[in-house]
Amino acid sequence: MCPSVSLHRKSGALIVYGAASLACLALLICSPSGGLAEEAAWPGLPPDCWTGTRFVHGPRSSDPWKSNTRVTQITGTKPEGGTLSPNQGYRFIVEEGSPTSRLVIDAEKDHLLQLTFSDSRGLTQAHWVNEKLIFLRAWWGRRSATDLIFDVEKEQFLYSETVTDGTLALQQFKDSCPLLGCTCIKKP
Repeated sequence: MCPSVSLHRKSGALIVYGAASLACLALLICSPSGGLAEEAAWPGLPPDCWTGTRFVHGPRSSDPWKSNTRVTQITGTKPEGGTLSPNQGYRFIVEEGSPTSRLVIDAEKDHLLQLTFSDSRGLTQAHWVNEKLIFLRAWWGRRSATDLIFDVEKEQFLYSETVTDGTLALQQFKDSCPLLGCTCIKKP
């Protein structure tokens, strides 16, 4: 894709030789880890070894779920329908929207719980893990999401982990590996 570019490291600096377009430099330098493609730290094999796209879980410099998620107690009519828990006692209803999604939970209390996800791109997954735990995947953009587990009895989140859609990383690796070399795709 950028055949006339040669990259080298010297004293920690990146030296670019050849006629490099801005698009080529952006492709090579802006990998998901913020460095060159071969320097990315991936759980498991790097993207050039993947057989297809995948979601990658793990730490990210910023995860917006805490600042964009609110748990509130509300009063109102108990919801009809929705998704029943395995014990048939609790239920939740997803109210999709962008930029705000909500999950209303009836946990057999004198109030309902409302989980509000502001500045989100939706909840693509919401299901019961067991009688009292709900798994949620809240998307914050096209590539980043957060996996969450919420305890309806304790009214709190027990678990969170970032999720990154690896489609762009796979494409960047496959485009840059012939030039830079990668673990599975070797330089010609």
